[in-house]
This record gives sequence, structure tokens and C-alpha cells, in this order.
Amino acid sequence: MASIRSASFSRSSCFTADAFEKTCRDLGIAHRRTKPYTPKTNGMVERFNGRVGHDVLVITVGTHRSLERLLQGYNVTYNTRRQRVLEGKAPNDIVKARLRRKPELANPHHRPPDDPCRLPKAMVVVERAKKVSHPDS
Repeated sequence: MASIRSASFSRSSCFTADAFEKTCRDLGIAHRRTKPYTPKTNGMVERFNGRVGHDVLVITVGTHRSLERLLQGYNVTYNTRRQRVLEGKAPNDIVKARLRRKPELANPHHRPPDDPCRLPKAMVVVERAKKVSHPDS
């Protein structure tokens, strides 16, 4: 399993807090801050947002609840898909393995999803959206 040696984060307060800094030190991760106002450092986030825009937001949905279900299904799919950058592992597998090794990393306030059947519900939204006429672009 690959280990993280360094991480680059924005200068947001959540990534500059003392607890975050301490966690990075405890894990032996070199915490690097991005340069202020440098858009090229946002590449990974922009690629992910581009995927969401390409894969999800092109679908017409009728309600906020439908959009929420669709995005939850997309999250399930994304987090369970094996990725080359993770040496063929899925993000969920990496997180589960780390939590088994270091249970103290778990968020004590985390609540599991109240609906384990997210993907099938998202597919229902997609099927319904296919029946909606799309305006000319």
C-alpha cells in the first residue's frame, strides 16, 4: 500500500488549524500550502468537478431530492471504483485499511448513511431523466 509523504492543501482555515497541522506531523506527512491565488494548484479539484459536470449535471432532474440522490449515487460509484493513482485500489478500500491500522483517525461524529441503497435510487433518477425532453442547446 502506498503511503502519503506530503500533501498540498489550500490556505483555508480547516487546513491551517492546529489540529490538522498536528495530525500531519503525527503521520509524518509534510504539509505544504498552495500559493495564494494560484489556479493551477486547483487542478485535481477542477478535474473532479469537471467529471461531476460531465457525468451528472447534464441530466435534467425535477427536484432537489432527485439531484441529491443522483449525487449520492455518483459518490458511491466514484469511491468504489478502482483508480490507477491508488495502485488499482478504490478510495473506500484505502480509507478502510487506514482506519483498521489506526482507529483513532476515525471521525467520532461520523454517521453512516441512513440509506445504503443509494446507487439503485440514483439509477431510477437517471432513467426518469431520460424521459424528460431536453431543450436544444
